[in-house]
Amino acid sequence: MSTDDRLDIAVRALALWRGASRGVTIVAIDGHGASGKSTIAESLCAKTGASLVRTDDFFMRHRQSAPVPKRGEPKGVTDAPVRETWRGIGTFYDVTRLRIEGLEPLRAGRQAVFHAFDWDSGAVSEAQTRVGPNDLVLLEGVYSGAPELGDLVDRAIYVDTPEPERLHRLRGRVAPEDWDEEWLRAEKEYFAGMRPLESFDLVICGTGAPAFATTKHTPSSCAASSRTGLIESH
Repeated sequence: MSTDDRLDIAVRALALWRGASRGVTIVAIDGHGASGKSTIAESLCAKTGASLVRTDDFFMRHRQSAPVPKRGEPKGVTDAPVRETWRGIGTFYDVTRLRIEGLEPLRAGRQAVFHAFDWDSGAVSEAQTRVGPNDLVLLEGVYSGAPELGDLVDRAIYVDTPEPERLHRLRGRVAPEDWDEEWLRAEKEYFAGMRPLESFDLVICGTGAPAFATTKHTPSSCAASSRTGLIESH
């Protein structure tokens, strides 16, 4: 199945969801890092005219826990190394700001205005990012389909790419010194527990394999089965 065929399935789904809504429809494009979410979201925007918001624009830098003082040592005074704490995937994003500045205005039919995270500088940009109102909004990025955003996100699409391919893509993008096993672990736990594949409305392969809507989905198989009954395989 070609890329255009796979996108056409998603376009049909978006048209159905959009047509069934009386207001703004917000659709998450979720999936592991390097699965192809950004490319698919941008292509869908071009085909549908949807507005696009990215969870990466609301990324938060790694926070560290305070050092543990030695016995008898005043709090805040220690030569112990800073201890990193494990982070769930949601703590990598400023979800409050994503909601208030990104999604809530668009849901209300207003322009979203926010300061996006600048990946080159590693800090929030001073420049404003503006996303125009639209009756269809795509929220692209890891954690876009999180339950805590469920009151603002109507539907969710998962981009499914086999792990070896994703890791191959990541290694081509990420320098060895920036490789983050904690992030990969947090992703796995998110999709294994909080947001399993069968909970998504549509699954699209991020590779050349066929992909369709799903209810009970075998990881990385992209087998055709309909969750809503609206999208049929061909």
